[in-house]
Amino acid sequence: MRIAFIEPAIAHVEPLGIASLVQMLLNDGHSVMYFESPRKGFVERLKKFNPDILAYSTTTGKHRLCRDLNEELRKSIKAISIFGGPHCTFYPEFIESSALIDGICIGEGDFAITELLKRIENKEEYIKTDNWWVRVDGQIYKNQIRNKVENLDALPFLNREVIYAENEQLRRTPIKRIIASRGCPYSCSYCFNKTYNFIYSGKGRVNYHRSPLNIIEELKLIKKNYPFSFLKIVDDTFGLNMDYEEFARLYSQEVGVPFLCNVRPNLLNQDKIKCLKKAGCVAVTMAVESANDYVRNKVLCRNLDLKVMSDAITALKENGLRVYTQNIIGNPGETFAMAMETFNFNVKHCVDFAECFLLTPFYGTEIYENCVKNNFLEEGINMDNMPQSYWLGSCIKFSSLKEKDKFINFHKFFSFGVQHPRLLPLIKILMKFSPNKLFVLFNRFYDSWRITRIIRVKMDIIILIGVVKMNVKYIFGFFLKTDSHSKF
Repeated sequence: MRIAFIEPAIAHVEPLGIASLVQMLLNDGHSVMYFESPRKGFVERLKKFNPDILAYSTTTGKHRLCRDLNEELRKSIKAISIFGGPHCTFYPEFIESSALIDGICIGEGDFAITELLKRIENKEEYIKTDNWWVRVDGQIYKNQIRNKVENLDALPFLNREVIYAENEQLRRTPIKRIIASRGCPYSCSYCFNKTYNFIYSGKGRVNYHRSPLNIIEELKLIKKNYPFSFLKIVDDTFGLNMDYEEFARLYSQEVGVPFLCNVRPNLLNQDKIKCLKKAGCVAVTMAVESANDYVRNKVLCRNLDLKVMSDAITALKENGLRVYTQNIIGNPGETFAMAMETFNFNVKHCVDFAECFLLTPFYGTEIYENCVKNNFLEEGINMDNMPQSYWLGSCIKFSSLKEKDKFINFHKFFSFGVQHPRLLPLIKILMKFSPNKLFVLFNRFYDSWRITRIIRVKMDIIILIGVVKMNVKYIFGFFLKTDSHSKF
């Protein structure tokens, strides 16, 4: 069969989930291509490929773009349309939003998609395929969840070549990304993991980790075939069930590329930090979210002591690692003084970059249910009219529109202010203006530049220009385009 994976934007990072499924399907003998919709000749090239399957991986917010694009494509392309990704996992009812959505994959797609397509290709009954809600002759069939994939080492390595055939700049970019594990045992209210763990209750352990050797083998292939001078390990929390010493030894000996990973402060100790440093880690991402105890532990359910976070940052910096924090403001019931506690915490610890998000209560999360229960959502808000991105606006109720605009604008200058705290008086003046695209533009370009100071990747001039152009297109195409669902 011919499967076309469709991305409704120019990707600025590798779509790892799609790359994983591509190789699974190629191993089954299918023909697979990846398309990005704004590219010149997109529809013509897609028609020439003549796909049997149109496949989309979507998050909440992007689901609107994928659904609308699919309806447009199906006017001229006769194919079966299947959707997966986080939005489908936590809201499979999405299939009811369009008669042209033929299948929704819930949870892990590795063997779910290969089994479904095998049955379709062999003209077998496929309405009872685990992990799928499927529409056949107007009727929707809902199936149970299969067990988790336990041995991640048995899965094939990601196929980047199919992705790079469509997006050459991703090939040239020396920053590559991998997933080393699946699953997170924590229950932060704003995250999907709690619901995900409930969906998979009794279907396997919460967390599975690839072996250090398996990770190294994939990285050696990347290093052999592509530009590769910096690695981002994108796991929610790196190394939950991993032998740090073995990883450090193998990575330093056989890969030797500086990397960044996500850590949870209460899991760090001097031995782990030293192993990360030995391996080649130069920076870590750590979720602070809020420095206010009530917001952090009662609203966001982080269950972390402020001193634990302080000690972790201190230990990381003492060992020469750069610290990249993640922070959330505009939380339900949060005052501006509470948000300033988070700002001041980052300033106090001289973090290298303080990324900031506006709270978006995604459907399927505990905080969404709390917002509905306690009337924290703006009137008329539903899944299809939430802000396009947590970098743009907010759907949370504030004490007044003026207070809401203040938070939205503070977000745009949060990371800049942490690096330049003496300019806080100027930032407070700018916060009095109405939210606007100029502030969004400043935020996206400043944060993009600041991240380069974290990873410090050396690039030749051609690659650097390409990376800049790709990010400019992404910023203007995604954050600054007209969107009927957003106030911007």
